[in-house]
Amino acid sequence: MSLADLIAIGLGVALTAYAVFAGADFGAGVLDLTFGDGAQPRIALARAIGPLWEAHHVWLIFSITILFSAFPTGFAALGTVLLAPLTLALMAIVVRGVAFGLRTDAAAQARSDRLLGRAFGAASVVAPLLFGASAAAVAQVSGSGHLSSTPVSVPWTGLLAGLSGLLAVALCAHLAANFMTNRLQRARQTKLAERFRRRGLQTGTAVLGLSLLALLAAAWKAPSLWDRLSGTAWPLLALGLIATAASLQGLARRRYLMARVATMLATGAIIWGWLIAQSPRLLGTRLTIHTAAATAPALTALVIAGAVVLIAVLPAFYLLYVLFARPSPEVTE
Repeated sequence: MSLADLIAIGLGVALTAYAVFAGADFGAGVLDLTFGDGAQPRIALARAIGPLWEAHHVWLIFSITILFSAFPTGFAALGTVLLAPLTLALMAIVVRGVAFGLRTDAAAQARSDRLLGRAFGAASVVAPLLFGASAAAVAQVSGSGHLSSTPVSVPWTGLLAGLSGLLAVALCAHLAANFMTNRLQRARQTKLAERFRRRGLQTGTAVLGLSLLALLAAAWKAPSLWDRLSGTAWPLLALGLIATAASLQGLARRRYLMARVATMLATGAIIWGWLIAQSPRLLGTRLTIHTAAATAPALTALVIAGAVVLIAVLPAFYLLYVLFARPSPEVTE
């Protein structure tokens, strides 16, 4: 295994961590938007993600740094062809952060708080929608063979991209619903946990339906991509579908820890299924992790720096979760 391969695996791990942890944060915003006038669920969501949501973007920064440092040509190409959707996604991340920080009270009826709450929820939908659409568009282009080196554009507004974006939104909401159900049940807030359980059943069903529709769209619109998905990536995609079904079963039987773990497993399986189908291509047919890799000394330095960063960051994350990720008994029913 070359250094480029090792770093690409590390990039995949960072993207998976971002999808799981920041995905649950995005999902909290989606649920916040869909609960309407329900004050208690929004208060519970705000208290759950308040101390943690900013920290989870460390994994996005880590991923961007790895891509920029290890695969500069690929970073330039992806940044060029996905400039519009990625810029909009980053703007949505900023908007949701500002709205969440300025909203004084999740249950307040003041017009300013209601508008900030809607902005927080809408931006939480837009960001994963565009990330999912961009990932699907890149995979579609890389699997099609139509573009040989650096494409001018990718179909991030097509059918497959749209379905994949909706799948990303549903998956984020499902992560958040499972997390909140488990958290509130541990805090013995049974009635509130039941509301999130029902929402988890709805979002899990949406994840299953959109997954199947996205696979059908890939078979119809991108046969070359479908060949890769139904080949080397098929075990992971099957695992993702089975894990999603297991999370629904866990919610139905009120086995909330099982549902939460299964949802995280489903998210990881979907991410790695996409990565395996994409590998070793970054964009087009010639731009791969090997042709776009930096020099050997630069890759070596990045591996050392990455190891040092993880040694510093992982204990800090563990301490953060120990201190803040416990159920809050303050939300009343």
